Amino acid sequence: MAKKNIYEVFNEFKAASTKKDRIDVLRKNETWALRSVLVGGIDKKIEFDIDTIPEYKIEEVPPGMSYNHINNALTKVYLFMKNNPRTPAGLTVERKKQLLIQLLESLEPPEAEVYCNMIKKDLKIPYLTEALVNEAFEGLLSKS
Repeated sequence: MAKKNIYEVFNEFKAASTKKDRIDVLRKNETWALRSVLVGGIDKKIEFDIDTIPEYKIEEVPPGMSYNHINNALTKVYLFMKNNPRTPAGLTVERKKQLLIQLLESLEPPEAEVYCNMIKKDLKIPYLTEALVNEAFEGLLSKS
């Protein structure tokens, strides 16, 4: 069975009517990318240097036909984190914003939105809380 895009998982999560159903949606669709977005978007110990998302072009493309995929984009998320040891020395916030624009423009619009919301620390998914994520994936998020 093909894995769903993260935005599709989030749409299914929004449609779920009970806490148990929401947890089941997360568990049934568990991937490295989903876990990464949840950690980036919810874990309070993860901080980003980007305080506002820069303007970027939104190009409507058929699903699966974008230049990039969120799985690949998530391997570069460390570039936008505060105090990440993997971030190259001298990488300015301005350059990070330029890199973010390039990355967002390479994604399908719904994936770019998920990526932006993760960086803003607001996934905009009702009922997707720290407690629920920790119940679905014990130990995924650091203790507050």
